[in-house]
Amino acid sequence: MAIFEKVPIAPQQAQLIADLLVDTDLRGVVSHGVVQVDRYVRSYQQERTNKQPNIRVLREGPVTAALTGDGGLGMIVATEAMQKAIRMAKKMGVGVATTTYHAHLGSTGKYVRMALRENLIGISFSGRNAAPQYETQSTILGSIQGSPPLAFGMPSGPDHPPFLLDMVSHSLWNEEFFKKMPQVYFKAIGISHVANIMSGTLGGQMLSEFDRSNIKFADADQSGFFMALDVQRFVPLQAFKADMDHLMDGVSRMSPLPGFTSADLPGGPEWKKEKAYLKGGVPISRKAQELLETLAREFHLQVPWTKA
Repeated sequence: MAIFEKVPIAPQQAQLIADLLVDTDLRGVVSHGVVQVDRYVRSYQQERTNKQPNIRVLREGPVTAALTGDGGLGMIVATEAMQKAIRMAKKMGVGVATTTYHAHLGSTGKYVRMALRENLIGISFSGRNAAPQYETQSTILGSIQGSPPLAFGMPSGPDHPPFLLDMVSHSLWNEEFFKKMPQVYFKAIGISHVANIMSGTLGGQMLSEFDRSNIKFADADQSGFFMALDVQRFVPLQAFKADMDHLMDGVSRMSPLPGFTSADLPGGPEWKKEKAYLKGGVPISRKAQELLETLAREFHLQVPWTKA
């Protein structure tokens, strides 16, 4: 938090970003945890991300909202969007919000977890709209912009992990594997475009004010999609959670796949890590430690793991 305050950005935004990064590391998703601090700080310093965004609602209905991040870091507007979706879902049964014109929002799973904590189903995508043009000499693999992530979460009981599929949609190219199972790549391409369409296109990135070639803050080229769904509008919550407990627990007792020591559905391994890290502390990589130490020296801050 102290590093972001030195940038400077508003204290409440600094606290929010710090909390979400730690929340991500707690799940063992180290690629989107505190290792990202340097990236965000440099983007702020280079004025590629807005330090003082004015988050605004562009359009709103009984169960929908479209927000702009005004060039700020994606975590700020994404949090507000999912909170709006949650409020709408509690009142109307479903809530959907889109975001546009913001920088990186981190792992999509952390927004789905906001819904899970409220006993709601959560869905989140992040991506971009259609590219300005497409190279006809490229294969359709070249049609994917970035690595669009998506997450789906369903709540379970307190003693069981919730189901949480949090993943990027692309698959690394392997020609030999493609020859054996081309359908895997076609599915991945389709999923990537779903994430981009539901966030970037539905979010309005093609509109002139959000066109990536015109925006003031160059790193604010992302959009998001956030949905919350009230289980109780369909079945009693306890019945739903009991069935989820049966699913997650039953699968965990099955034989693991070759090369693995346990059988877990998405969300299980991260749930176990979170429980362990809350007791024993969150490990961070040497790279993340060095990046944080460099920033601490630059801002004349003391890091907690060194003596004063």
